[in-house]
Amino acid sequence: MNRSALVVLAAGLLCSPAFSQANPPASPPANPAPQSASAAQAAAAPCLPAKTLDDLIKALDDAISGPADKERTCMRQLFYPDSRLVPVGRTREGVFAPRVLTVDNWIEAVQKRNGTFFERQVKVKSETFAHIAQLWTTYEIRPTPDGKATVRGINSIQAVFDGARWRITQIEWQAESPTEPLPEKDLP
Repeated sequence: MNRSALVVLAAGLLCSPAFSQANPPASPPANPAPQSASAAQAAAAPCLPAKTLDDLIKALDDAISGPADKERTCMRQLFYPDSRLVPVGRTREGVFAPRVLTVDNWIEAVQKRNGTFFERQVKVKSETFAHIAQLWTTYEIRPTPDGKATVRGINSIQAVFDGARWRITQIEWQAESPTEPLPEKDLP
């Protein structure tokens, strides 16, 4: 898998299985285990509510971004059980194909990559009907929150509103490449 596809896989948008929406204990254990500063900070970060589609995009960016060892409860909460993250890229055989991941598969891939990245949706177009939404987003991935984008691409996000919040059923994404740059209409 080429480097940009691996970065997109690790980042994306974008991107899925059984959810363990574990609730933290009401009070901390008497002798908590020591944590790294980044793990403690990530665990303390609240999950952003997703009452609107704008909120969903902000929460998704927040859940995706950060160190590889970031606590991912919020990521799991943004997705329905059995949701999928589907990066599309070139295979070893040279053809383009989807790689279907569960949320846990995506988290494992990010942890194996062992780095830090920040994804932001820089342009969002949405179509909705009743309780369903399709979001077409242009994303950028940076090594630091204010760094220069190193990867860009398109996310296709499907979401459902349950009456209280939006949750994701699937994200498909593909990074741009020298032979397939982002179309002008999708640039921020």
